[in-house]
Amino acid sequence: MANLRECSRADIKLGIHFIPSRLNPLAPSRYFVPHGHDLAPVSPHHGHENPPVADFHRTFSTEQTPAGNYQPASVFMSPASQLSPKLYISVVNLTPHRFILENTHSYQMSTFDFGDVPQGKSRQNTIKYRNRIATQDDAGEAYYRIDGTDKKFALRVKGTGPLVDQRSVTLDLSGMNLGQRIYQFPGGESSVTLVITGSSKYGFYASLRHDRSGWMRWIYNTIKDRPVRHLFLPGTHDSGMSKITNKIRSIGNSFNTQNQGINIYDQLRAGARWFDLRVGSVHDDNNPARNLGFHTLHVSDETATVCIGNSGESLDEVISEINLFTRENPGELIFLSVRYLIGRYETPDRGPIYWDAQLWNDFLSKIRSVNNRCPNLDTSVPFQNQPASYFMDRNDGKGCVIFLLNGQNLKDVPKEAIGDGLYAQNRIGVRDHWSNIQDINALAPDQISNWKELKRGGDKDFGQFHIAQWLATPNAVASTAYSLQGFAIQQVNPALYWAGVAGMSPESWPNVMMVDYIGVQQRDQTSWNMLSAEMYWLGIGMNLYVISENCDVNKLKSPLVKARDLESAGGEKSWNGIIFADGRSINHPSPELHPGHTTILRNGTIFANGTVLETTIPNPWV
Repeated sequence: MANLRECSRADIKLGIHFIPSRLNPLAPSRYFVPHGHDLAPVSPHHGHENPPVADFHRTFSTEQTPAGNYQPASVFMSPASQLSPKLYISVVNLTPHRFILENTHSYQMSTFDFGDVPQGKSRQNTIKYRNRIATQDDAGEAYYRIDGTDKKFALRVKGTGPLVDQRSVTLDLSGMNLGQRIYQFPGGESSVTLVITGSSKYGFYASLRHDRSGWMRWIYNTIKDRPVRHLFLPGTHDSGMSKITNKIRSIGNSFNTQNQGINIYDQLRAGARWFDLRVGSVHDDNNPARNLGFHTLHVSDETATVCIGNSGESLDEVISEINLFTRENPGELIFLSVRYLIGRYETPDRGPIYWDAQLWNDFLSKIRSVNNRCPNLDTSVPFQNQPASYFMDRNDGKGCVIFLLNGQNLKDVPKEAIGDGLYAQNRIGVRDHWSNIQDINALAPDQISNWKELKRGGDKDFGQFHIAQWLATPNAVASTAYSLQGFAIQQVNPALYWAGVAGMSPESWPNVMMVDYIGVQQRDQTSWNMLSAEMYWLGIGMNLYVISENCDVNKLKSPLVKARDLESAGGEKSWNGIIFADGRSINHPSPELHPGHTTILRNGTIFANGTVLETTIPNPWV
């Protein structure tokens, strides 16, 4: 038994540490601070004191953070949404260390509510400007330290005008040697998100930018022995719809039919490993025997007499992008869930064209050009029960690209081609939950309650592979008026990082988190240097930390309590630069450069404990 991980023993001791404060957090007052004197931090737990943690192995916290707020539909759909004074910063802690709020200060804010973030939890922090029209002086800063380490970070908010895009956030992780990044808010009453994973021994990593693209190979030693049903994989919805190509003549446009902002290659680089591909052949209106090519499609009903939608990337483009990625990043496990598999006329008003042997063989011929397919897998074992290494070690360690076909429209042709690496979807036991809901207030609880029913590990282990579809389904009017992109980047995706993460635990999580517009933080800003990396690091952090806290899943010591040479394992070298809101970056800034930092604390500045300055002083914190 000595070599087995014991859930009742501690790998890390997380004690409670208090910082003496000369500002009584329980007694707000109007307080004069002489020039040059320190402002002591407030008590780190803000009245949410936990008893000291004993020598228990598990570090995942059971503490609940305050409930957050979804972006209201009335704000999202209002022309005045860009004038909203309320905004949020969500912090996700996927480490075994508590993030302790040391202090805050704010000026011209009616709300500046920040707090501790326990291990494995998230917190939506609230900012509300006192006036809709911000001035150059409107600002606030929150200072955190990571318990048990010497690492610190700061969150800085600055307003320069009345519009939301004139109010920026600087995520300053220079105190962790992880750099700084400036974001604009994606919309009124919406969030900017920071995800941190790792540990003091393993090294810390954060969502300011992506690391190496082959993240599964990077954490191979952690996930290799886990069955696929015990992994967490980022996924994309309507993955091929990163552009509108008009191969079919319909009213689908970029607002109501496009679901992604980046192509398959960049989705892979952004962390996605499960792809929802809807592939069809497009046929000449006057000669249905003439196949004009295979394309990804997004239509209302692929079998209807008349369907509405459009085409995206061609199958040739998808294949080329997958091959480029796997050539650059060998050793990954990539699932391609393929459906439709049917033909449509260029003008889709005469019903479907079901594939015959010729169309099926033409499709197979295309798929055979995908590198690192995995033919002749053992189909006697459901794929979700195979260890990750069974797939990742294939092709001499180059990994596995697995095609899973939903063959409901394949009538007179095979529904799989095992010798070519194409398998029927039911080779993996999938539970796929689509809410079919427009409103994020109802969508999020529906998705969370569904995966919370599932228990992982032990005798009652949920034996299937669960797909969570964290995406809105707006009606035709709403999607055309406000765009699928708008729903994703303002309402739905930001809520994942406070509400969705709060609903996950070492015992309950989805295997795939499927989203629209992966990586896109600002509308139509889809160049690589403008993308955000929250989903990439959520995927890594869930596997490294949260799932590793389940001792029925992870039989060994948690990877985050062991020292590791990450550079030799493929992680990038330390970087302490700055990424600006327009995507420009400085790799070696002056140590004194902290964008958004408030150097002068003005008369009227309010601190975390309610103390109000009566005179202007230099800011003693950086």
